[in-house]
Amino acid sequence: MSVVVIGAGLAGLSAAITLQNSGREVEVIESSSRVGGRVASDTIDGFTLDHGFQLINANYPEVVRLGIINEIAFIRAPRVIDYSLGDQRFSIGDPRVAPLSALGNRTGTIGEKLAFLKYLASNSYSGKSVADELGNLGNLYTRILSPFLTGVFLTPLTGIDAVTGKNLIRSFITGAPGLPDGGVGAFTQQLSTRVKKIHLNRRIDSLQEFAGREVIVATDVTTAAQLLDISEVPKLANSTTWYHEVPADFSDSNRLLIDAGHRGPVVNSLVISNLVNSYAPAGRSLLSSTTIESASESEVRRHLSLMWGTQTQTWPLIAKYDIPKSLPIFGIGNHLVTSSRVSEKVFVAGDFRLAPSQEGALLSGRLAAQELLLNKSA
Repeated sequence: MSVVVIGAGLAGLSAAITLQNSGREVEVIESSSRVGGRVASDTIDGFTLDHGFQLINANYPEVVRLGIINEIAFIRAPRVIDYSLGDQRFSIGDPRVAPLSALGNRTGTIGEKLAFLKYLASNSYSGKSVADELGNLGNLYTRILSPFLTGVFLTPLTGIDAVTGKNLIRSFITGAPGLPDGGVGAFTQQLSTRVKKIHLNRRIDSLQEFAGREVIVATDVTTAAQLLDISEVPKLANSTTWYHEVPADFSDSNRLLIDAGHRGPVVNSLVISNLVNSYAPAGRSLLSSTTIESASESEVRRHLSLMWGTQTQTWPLIAKYDIPKSLPIFGIGNHLVTSSRVSEKVFVAGDFRLAPSQEGALLSGRLAAQELLLNKSA
């Protein structure tokens, strides 16, 4: 009898592929009309719009193991980030790409940067937050690390567990971020081609219909809690992505822009069509901006005007994506997960189990499938 995987996001697809590769028959059941979960893209008026700003890290171990990057047209993002401070702009990035970017005092003192390197090389312990460990790094923290990492975790760093936070920060240091031509949805679409049987538009309200069968629940954390009768679940970070059309000659930068001065609700902004041309029709440009707190469009436009140093009133709003379940928040405490097993034949997977990242979702799916296989052989 085939294994049932509920959810066709990254965790579910990873679990299904692992089971198939071991010779098991699998059927994936997805409540929506497409695969991918949060890693999905729409097309509106010729623009490609991802469900929330997200880059794919081609160096994540699970992404490397699956080899999907070799099967899609993947465009790497620059390893340099631009920061806005007052009416000036400066950059910081990988020393191998921008060797002088880390030397200026605007990005912190040499002592603060050496302290950050020491932080990366040391172990963190549960019970502290990311802010606890980095908050004493002066301008390096307030101008550089805090605004950037807030956009990564989509929540203030005072509430992020130090161990989880450091693991993700290290992955960014060694990462190779980028986007597929056609949007992030192209990544999960390609991944789904490896799965033989996927049922779309089928909602599951109870596991009773699969009584006696092996099941992996790989849904979002809220749905998993309902299906598995879990009383306590992690908090979820909310975010909103704003897509504006900007003049074609607005900027030739393909770098992420962050406000070092914390002057408004926008945590990052990018002319995403400069990174991947297919995100906008020929002769047009698309700006992607992210907020994590409640903000009106006028507040967003005002902040973008300060960041980019230009008037924004005439920019057409292409779309606004409110994403109430953007990422699980790994709060201060011990989040080590020892088992995916819920009962004799039921297992659970998802980024809320391991880490708030694509790596966390993919790895949790594979581990759940492997535990199921070991359970069967035992």
